[in-house]
Amino acid sequence: MAFYHPEEQTADFRFFIAEQETDDSGTLLWGSEEFSIPTFLYQRNSGQFDWITRQKDRSPGMSFRISNDWTQFVLYQDHTGSKGERAFREFGSLFSYAVLNYHACVLHGVVMEYDGMGILVVAAAGTGKTTHTRMWRDYKNALILNGDRCLCRKKDGVWYAYGMPWSGSSGEYINRRVPISCIINLNRGSENTVYPLSTFDGSIRLMQRIFAPAWPGQLQNQGFTYCEELASELPILDFYCKPDPESADILEKAIRCICR
Repeated sequence: MAFYHPEEQTADFRFFIAEQETDDSGTLLWGSEEFSIPTFLYQRNSGQFDWITRQKDRSPGMSFRISNDWTQFVLYQDHTGSKGERAFREFGSLFSYAVLNYHACVLHGVVMEYDGMGILVVAAAGTGKTTHTRMWRDYKNALILNGDRCLCRKKDGVWYAYGMPWSGSSGEYINRRVPISCIINLNRGSENTVYPLSTFDGSIRLMQRIFAPAWPGQLQNQGFTYCEELASELPILDFYCKPDPESADILEKAIRCICR
């Protein structure tokens, strides 16, 4: 699997399915039985990792073995009976962590391409980012590259956003990349108002939206560093809006002012 663009076709990650003996003999780095889907991460003496989930009744779920550099993933147990669907979704979470080694990160939000501009709309779940961005799609012919996750990568000094096949419940994704022009932090509001965020405030908003490991370490630190980089190198707008087409017009004017 490579980043999704004709210029980036070298495989960055490899995924295999194989039968291996599972165990939890490594050091527990993170996890709990109290999660809705109990999940655990162990590090083995070899440096490899085991990502193990259990089902809601605490019976065996899925197990992945991960190389110490997070480039190779082996699915060696799947007792979910989901014909690979759950494993695919779980690998999406692991992928979000693995890209942190490639000057990349995944944010919870929508990637749009409009008039040559890459626009990220990030927000908490249930805020209305899908409603708002679909107004851009339906009324302004914006292209949705991903309806739920923003894969961002800095390459040759430029931040790009990519489509990828994990898109939450939106079902919207395209194999395409676009240079990022700006980032929008979406909020519900009684009026449509927009203003720029400082680098500090922008980085805090992005840290709240990044898919980063919950356990401390290099991957987590890299994720937060990328949030600071994005906020210092790209404009971030705080946008309070109503669910009406006028909100898209107001935001477009603000974006054109900062991106011209």
